[in-house]
Amino acid sequence: MKKRITIIIICALAALILGGGYLLYQRYYGGAVKFDIETAPIVDFEHRSVASDHGIVSDYLWMRTKQLMVGVDDESMLIPSSYMIAGRLSYQDAESSGEYRLEDQALLLMMYVRSGDRIKAMQLKEQILGYFDFEAVSNTDLAAFLDAYINYYTVYGSVKDGEKIEELVHVLFDEEGNMRPEALSVASYEQGSFYSLDDPSEGDGSYSSLEQIGEEHPVEYSSLTGIRISSIDLRLIRNLENNGLLPAGSYEKNLALVLGAQVSDDIPLFAYAYADGIYVYSHNVAAAVDVEESVVTMRHLSETGDLPSDSYNWLKMQILNYGLVRQQYYYSYGSTQGSEAVGIYSDIMHIALEIDDMDMYERACILEGSRVATYSSSPALSMIYREEDGRFVFYARENLDVCLAVT
Repeated sequence: MKKRITIIIICALAALILGGGYLLYQRYYGGAVKFDIETAPIVDFEHRSVASDHGIVSDYLWMRTKQLMVGVDDESMLIPSSYMIAGRLSYQDAESSGEYRLEDQALLLMMYVRSGDRIKAMQLKEQILGYFDFEAVSNTDLAAFLDAYINYYTVYGSVKDGEKIEELVHVLFDEEGNMRPEALSVASYEQGSFYSLDDPSEGDGSYSSLEQIGEEHPVEYSSLTGIRISSIDLRLIRNLENNGLLPAGSYEKNLALVLGAQVSDDIPLFAYAYADGIYVYSHNVAAAVDVEESVVTMRHLSETGDLPSDSYNWLKMQILNYGLVRQQYYYSYGSTQGSEAVGIYSDIMHIALEIDDMDMYERACILEGSRVATYSSSPALSMIYREEDGRFVFYARENLDVCLAVT
């Protein structure tokens, strides 16, 4: 008799536990409407093999990035924008930037989802939601997080996540599907001798002032309010529209805005911003197009199959002819100059994946692979570094974005 009563009690407790679990699941997950979204191409064995041939091994890169950078400043799940390892001299200690960018956390979240680490993805998502003021972050950062968040939601999300995504969409976009304007700054010459708002395609003689580049024309910055073209994530916008979170026509309207930002038929790069009804063609240098900004814009266009062939061909020729990409395209010289644009080689890897151009992908891997840490005793072994003032610095965006391009 006692044995029967014990069995009945155990069965009743099991039923209560299962019933409670079911109710909790229904409350938090059962009503979640999963999105049907377009995602990045699957990185197949052939691409991973090509990357590995040039020192970029996805598992090692991902493992080391987590070990070296995640939680380094006692922010348990967040990753700082950069980390400098200890130098050779006794006083050259390891140092974190102490800066946390939402875009970097978005890439980290995307990697947790891509690698199937549900627990870490959930923990990071919760810390992000509690850490950042989404009204104050840049459009680029918020768009990157929304992209990662809807990918997370599609795999692991709850009803609460769906509601939060809808809330963030209303922060970033207005009711008509336009991105919110934000405060931007652009370079201009002192006393307005040349402003980067000038349209280089008008042929009105404005090129003449561009020849006067030098110390006699110190650069100032002008403030404006507008839309940064590289922040317009077209695949995100199409996914949001297709799932009823943005009004019909949002994607086509934003696509037209981006395509209209092409500088000219002869210069298939893209403007920095759109403000007060005009395109702002330059950014940090008043006499030039920001190539890095243009390449990020090209990436967004490639993700929806809308990248103009002349823009892609221009980018590919830079690597084929010069073996690298430089930061600025000067109107007056008709060529790129300035420092090497190392920050966008991961973007080129992603563009090559979208276009399905293995040759371009390998060339970008060569450029990234030339900066893979190879010292066996280094805490950053297998990560991608930049040498700055004789020290080795590792950037979260670069390492995580390359992880995504090889995983």
